[in-house]
Order: sequence, then structure tokens, then C-alpha cells
Amino acid sequence: MSDYKLFTSCLWQTTSAVVSTPDRLYLFDPAYFPHEIEAIAEYVQSARNGRELVLVLTHGDWDHIVGYPRFADAKLIGYKKITDPERLAKKLQKARKFDGSYYVNRPYELNPPAFDKLIEQVEAWEEVRFIPVPGHTVDQLATLFCEQKLLVVGDMLSNLEFPFVDDSSAYLSSLQAIEKLVVDGEVEELIPGHGVPAKGRESILRRIRRDQEYLLAARKLIFEGVAAGMGEEALAESFRQISYDGAPIGQYLQDSHEQNRIVLMKEAVSLTG
Repeated sequence: MSDYKLFTSCLWQTTSAVVSTPDRLYLFDPAYFPHEIEAIAEYVQSARNGRELVLVLTHGDWDHIVGYPRFADAKLIGYKKITDPERLAKKLQKARKFDGSYYVNRPYELNPPAFDKLIEQVEAWEEVRFIPVPGHTVDQLATLFCEQKLLVVGDMLSNLEFPFVDDSSAYLSSLQAIEKLVVDGEVEELIPGHGVPAKGRESILRRIRRDQEYLLAARKLIFEGVAAGMGEEALAESFRQISYDGAPIGQYLQDSHEQNRIVLMKEAVSLTG
């Protein structure tokens, strides 16, 4: 049984996991509103018992990085690509804009984080294995708790969302890498960045397969359409008909689906020259 506590924000059901090991507490993406982050901090303080606190940012999206200043004594870890200054500045500005628009007062400034450790490739560290899983973003990082067979994965394999894509080829490769971990018996439970965990081999594999099916169908439609010279309007109309897990894309997620089409169009055009 995995030893963790999951906090879920009312904003997008963003998850913040606190995973216990004998020597450390690992905290992931403390989010989002100040009172929610304070509840996490109170739990960490009560559960820490002198252990080292490790704060892992799974990726640099603004809803995942706003809480790190509250945990000033934590060892801060992320994937190396999260430190891109231009991208990080844009994400922090989005957080400031959201907070300003909704009158959210934070007791600290949102400045670029200073990382204690940056991951460049798959790396075993202490009792975990860090695994870069780009695709949703270029900087996404999964953490495998080897003994617990628990994978904290960031923004993929959610029960709430289809893939939101930055790079479709990288996304498929990351899904394949996670699938191998599950098939090999290294992962039995998975915590996504939004929504509820997937528990058990079949539950995780089902999430992987429905995401693979969506990505493959989307790529096929756009790549073949661009290669055949289809107009963008016709492609956009066909793309709106793509389903996810056997159901139409929900009306409130249509903008994210459309954003995926724009990303795939750019990929297809780059392939055709």
C-alpha cells in the first residue's frame, strides 16, 4: 500500500501529493489557492518528524508552480528544461494575471524558483527514479517510488482530460515508456496532475490506451490531410468530430482540443516542408 496523502485543489482538481518514505517527505506541485497551500504546509509540518522535505515540480505550467515559495526549506527538484527563462517568465506572469483577476492575495512573491537539483535524463536518486516524460510540456518529469510502485506523473493520464499536447511524438513516446513500466510490474498506482489516481495495472493501462488512441487518430487525420492538400477549414471541421474514449469532446474542453489541432498542423507542415 502506497503511503501518501493527496490534496486536490478546487481549481481544475489540480493534485498535490505528499509521499512518505523513511527518510524523506516528497511534495509535488503544491496548489493552488493560498488556503489550500497552507493546509498542505500544516500537514507537512505535522508529518515530517525531522525528515528531509523534497519538493518536485512536475512541470512549469503556472497552476503547478505557484506554491513552491511556501516551502523555503525544501530541496527543490525539476527537469532541466523547466528553467528556460523566457518560458518560465511567461508562466509566472499567467499566475500573477490569474491571481490579480480574481483578487487572490498571496503572502509571497512569485519569482523564478532556484532549483537545488535538475534532472537531465532518467536518473535513480535516493529511493526514487526520475523519468522525463515530455509531450504535454517539454519540461514534464515523472517520479517513480520504486518500492511503493507508485508513479507521480504530472499532467497526463488524467481521468478528467484527454492529452493536451505540446509535442505529439514526444507524448506518444512518454506514454510508451510508462506502459512498459506498468507491463513490467514496476508501477501499480499512478497519480496524475488533475483528478483521481489510477490504481491497478488494468486501470492504468486503460488510461494509457485511450490517450494513445486519441493521439494516433488526431495525428492521422491532420498529417494525412495536410499531405493531401486539404484546406485548414475542412481539417478543422473534421478534427472537431474526433472523439475521446468513445464520447465527443466536452464543450468546455473544445478550446484545448482546438489547440491540439494547431500544434499538430505545425508538426504536419514541418514534416511536409
